[in-house]
Amino acid sequence: MSEQLKIKLKQTEKNYEGKRSTCEFFTNMMDKHVLGLPIGAYYVLALVAILYVILEYLPAGRGLYVIGSNPRAAELVGVPKRKYVILAFVSSSAITGFAGCLLAAQQQVGNPSIGSEYLLPAFVGALLGSTTIRLGRANALGTLVAVAILAIGVSGIQQLGADFWATPLFNGLTLLAAVGLAGYSARRRVKTGAEASRKLMMEANEPNTQQKK
Repeated sequence: MSEQLKIKLKQTEKNYEGKRSTCEFFTNMMDKHVLGLPIGAYYVLALVAILYVILEYLPAGRGLYVIGSNPRAAELVGVPKRKYVILAFVSSSAITGFAGCLLAAQQQVGNPSIGSEYLLPAFVGALLGSTTIRLGRANALGTLVAVAILAIGVSGIQQLGADFWATPLFNGLTLLAAVGLAGYSARRRVKTGAEASRKLMMEANEPNTQQKK
């Protein structure tokens, strides 16, 4: 009986050690520091680099831009709209799931409602990012700049010891400003394109006018 008990105790210790090593690996996904920076910063930089290459240099990224600006035109030029939209949603879901794993590793708790407070900053980052680097277009580098601005602002508010409602108020005001700037940059882009087209048409008609004279 004592031998069986010892064997069971050893098996329990092995299982505990295995679970402990798994938990340490999971928590180290966000607890480690590399070259003085938290490892989460490297996740962000790697994701931004991948998205930048895809959106700026690969056909899939350019196809997504065309679909976002004019779905009907994308179909007419042969862009596989359904395929690219499905890939975009699947990729977004995979990135969101990975971010949820990192958040759970940081908090060391599995709470299904803990990520709801990040919804508003996500909208703000996307809209504010479309007003930087590439005006009128959502882009990876612009989103990185926008998220950095939000993080600095929220950290400053927390260090000042503001009330709990100050952070959502800051995010909401930033969202309003981002929407306004995005609309302004889009109108400016359309106006610039129209002026350039008008100028080209005038230059093209000048030789015909001179020939008639």
